[in-house]
Amino acid sequence: MRLRDLDLNLLVSLDTLLREAHVSRAAARLDMSQSSMSLALSKLRTLFNDPLLVKGGSALVLTAKAIDLAPRVADALRQIDSLLHMQEAFDPAQARDTITFIVTDYIDFLLVPSLVKVMARRAPNVTLRVVGPNPKRLGEVFSNGEVDVSVSYFPDPPASLRVRPLFTDRLVGIARRGHPFLADTTDLDAYCRHGHVTVEPGEATWYNTQVDQQLSLQGRQRCTQLTKPTFLGVPFIVEDSDLLATLPERVARGFARFTEVELFDPPLKLEPFSVVLLWHDRTHTNPLHRWFRELVVEVCEEGSAPWTASTAS
Repeated sequence: MRLRDLDLNLLVSLDTLLREAHVSRAAARLDMSQSSMSLALSKLRTLFNDPLLVKGGSALVLTAKAIDLAPRVADALRQIDSLLHMQEAFDPAQARDTITFIVTDYIDFLLVPSLVKVMARRAPNVTLRVVGPNPKRLGEVFSNGEVDVSVSYFPDPPASLRVRPLFTDRLVGIARRGHPFLADTTDLDAYCRHGHVTVEPGEATWYNTQVDQQLSLQGRQRCTQLTKPTFLGVPFIVEDSDLLATLPERVARGFARFTEVELFDPPLKLEPFSVVLLWHDRTHTNPLHRWFRELVVEVCEEGSAPWTASTAS
């Protein structure tokens, strides 16, 4: 077949079919009927002289040829997309699309309200889809198109991702007002003796590693009584118990505005950490995604209340 005889929309269908390995989900993703997607698959099978998707147990699996084609098709579509957008003056007000944004609830709490407010004015037809973290599959979900961009503390991101530093934060402690530990927050024995609630978003332990390593160097260990996957329930647990928590300062200060908790400096040497913007080459040249990344940087640089952290009291 000659290129001029090929319907390039078939390549879009092929890319989606290979990502989803499911005819109905691929059809839904492209807003097509299942019968239209089945017809496209039939044409693609003829075009490539290969079944592409075959039954494997209760699901469809990619053939060897389909596995070989998948990255080539994705790259070809990226090149075509870049070519089509290269000369266009991008106007976010005219854009109609969805951006999938992966964040912990810590970043969601700090950043998303400001992003939504600005996007409502500048890009009213762009939908921001926020999903939770999955650090074990971070590189995969970016490369296969499940996720477009992330803001995260990620000390060792996959090499396939581009990284841009956004801001730094540090770890502080929170306790209920009147907690006996607040009488002397330099008492490391008391810090270890009191129960703690810790957070491990998406099974990631990055927010706890620094604390636990510093304690280990001194032959100490925290008494962890509760571990949670999210941050936002922590202040309500802390204000109604004798548990302590050690959290990023920017979110801890937000919690202190609406719960009865106080911040303190943990009796440990804890280094600041960097929160970064992460994205994949797949969306690097896309005008909408480039605009959105710059918007994230702009919001983070504004210095509005959630982003302004000062020394813990």
